[in-house]
Amino acid sequence: MISKTAMLGLVKAFRSAEVDAALSENRALLAFRDERGRNWLHVCCGTKPAAAKRKDSIKTAEVLLRHGHDVDREAFTEGEWKATPLWFAISRGENLDLARFLLKRGCNPNYCLFAAGFRDDVEAIRLLASHGADVNRPFDGESPLLGARQWSHFRAAKALLELGADPDYRDPSGMTALHYMLKKSSDRKHFEMMLAHGARGDVANAEGVTAIDVLSRKKDLAFRRIAERLVRSEPRAAGARAKKTASEGVVRRRPLRE
Repeated sequence: MISKTAMLGLVKAFRSAEVDAALSENRALLAFRDERGRNWLHVCCGTKPAAAKRKDSIKTAEVLLRHGHDVDREAFTEGEWKATPLWFAISRGENLDLARFLLKRGCNPNYCLFAAGFRDDVEAIRLLASHGADVNRPFDGESPLLGARQWSHFRAAKALLELGADPDYRDPSGMTALHYMLKKSSDRKHFEMMLAHGARGDVANAEGVTAIDVLSRKKDLAFRRIAERLVRSEPRAAGARAKKTASEGVVRRRPLRE
């Protein structure tokens, strides 16, 4: 009978016929989980294929599903977030062909937008949204748009905004995308993009500071003019305080979901 080590090599090489034969011969292999909780489908989806091997990766995934692997079974979790086979295909395998196959098989499209944003992968973001992924669904108090902004992945951020992402979402410390962009000294053109999608400047963070407050103190006249435009566009006076979120005070750390 084939060993787990040999089986691992077959799955990573996308040798679907041999994977099929091994599982048919030794059903006990289906119970395999590595130290990170991955089963064979996670390993398959998380292995980045050469372009010529993408079809083979799909055939291997198809074999594994036929032998009983669950298309949505997570390897591990972080709060409500789950490391599903689709997440492995997007985040580790960077294999959109396999991702399309999994989505057609009815997998949950959520849990993966952060990974797509982290890779600044616009095609992946649009693919996930087209299959029902919620562009505003937060995990650990953060939205996909906030994640993309904090990584300065503005192509991903633009795609999320075009798909309906909330430009004013506040994390547990009350920070919006505009707050983080100011903190990172993002280019003015990215502020223009946020304004074009309706971002407000009067939303206060946990310290009571708004984007308008910070922009108004900038030496660069162009930024002060952005502040003036935000003031004119606000439905209430600049400096008005948005309600604090109930989740304030949560400690921030880099999540596994990327």
